[in-house]
Amino acid sequence: MNCNKEILETLWCWGKEVQVNLKDDLLLAKGYDGQTTWDIAVNNGKKEILDTLWGWVKEVQGNLKVDLLLAKGDDGLTAWN
Repeated sequence: MNCNKEILETLWCWGKEVQVNLKDDLLLAKGYDGQTTWDIAVNNGKKEILDTLWGWVKEVQGNLKVDLLLAKGDDGLTAWN
């Protein structure tokens, strides 16, 4: 699976237009395989996409930083393990 920055930016703009819960419905949404965009970007070495996602985290200004830093992968481990 691959990440496309242009598609992600389009989805972000649409999400803002329809006023969805940007944190849960976009930034932390999981696909059919249980992976978030963060997971896919990391697995594919897409630092530019991670930088974009982090900028959106700052825009949302929620507790997302805690959610991301303590998130567990499919193996039940955090990035800190």
